[in-house]
Amino acid sequence: MFDPISLAWAIVSLTSISIAAYALNLYINIQHIFKRRHQCIKLSVQELYIYPIKSCGEIRLSSSAKVTPIGFEHDRSVKEVDQKNSPSEPDWSFCTPREKRYEKLFHVKPTLMDGSNNNTNLKLSSKYVKEEFTLKLEEVLSRFGSMVTRPTFSTTMGGASPVLLEDCGIKVAKWLEEATGITGCRLVGIGKNFYRFVKVNDDQGDDIPMIHEGYSSFGSVPPPSVSLADEAPFLLTTRSSLIDLNKRLGKGKQVDMRRFRPNIVIDGLQPWEEDSLKRIRIGAVEFHVWQRCGRCTMTTIDRDSLERCGEPLSTLSNFRERDNGQRNFGMHLIPARPWELKENEFL
Repeated sequence: MFDPISLAWAIVSLTSISIAAYALNLYINIQHIFKRRHQCIKLSVQELYIYPIKSCGEIRLSSSAKVTPIGFEHDRSVKEVDQKNSPSEPDWSFCTPREKRYEKLFHVKPTLMDGSNNNTNLKLSSKYVKEEFTLKLEEVLSRFGSMVTRPTFSTTMGGASPVLLEDCGIKVAKWLEEATGITGCRLVGIGKNFYRFVKVNDDQGDDIPMIHEGYSSFGSVPPPSVSLADEAPFLLTTRSSLIDLNKRLGKGKQVDMRRFRPNIVIDGLQPWEEDSLKRIRIGAVEFHVWQRCGRCTMTTIDRDSLERCGEPLSTLSNFRERDNGQRNFGMHLIPARPWELKENEFL
């Protein structure tokens, strides 16, 4: 026989069990978060990368990298440009594979080699050119050369101020023209008088850290500087976040870390836990963990085939898009002090 009182008690009992289970799960999660915040988590550096020519191939460093205020030594120190011939755009402009006509830049492979007199040689190769080209990097960038400017290369302060870069010469320009198909291109780089501020991404809403080594606040002191990287001296990514992203992408759509062009890849964090980092120490090197890295269409280009598709941006939009539309992967870092960073060091 139906007993409404018994049924009511059964519902109350089940509800109590559900609430208790939820409370227990919440307690476990809170405890887990508390423990991770208050314990020494074993994290390690798994990969170190530099990109001597911005937008070209990467170099995976075998053991260590020298940290400078503007990035790893030799990272994004030179860049390919071409000249706009229209009256509205009379100046030199940076070449980026975001535009299909520049996509062969990805297939320019750099190699660092020791040269004479402690100089560094940059060897360039491409499957589109039979012969390799060797550029004596320090020699080229230290001499006086012709200047080119790109007025639209914005800095953090001062708006769209021109950035003066030194021309690396006609020989390397001709080699790059054959390798990339970019007519009239030039290779330009950082000279002795180069200085550029880090770039705040207004869509991210993250202020520059105000505790740069040696200063209590910037005031009249310039903010941190950066090489030819888009926004910050260093980009950090994690293996766990890439694994999680690839699970969401599914079979046949997975991507490798080259799509995101990091400098430092670490292991040991939970997926996307890097978002909550504020300051990290790797060996003897301290970094401020600054703003999230908003991703662009560069991530949708296969580095080998140069094929383009909507991924991983489409999937990142489902769970990594902020209110302002930025789809994020990785964190920008600003060094608190220069030092040497080694692979397999612990955080």
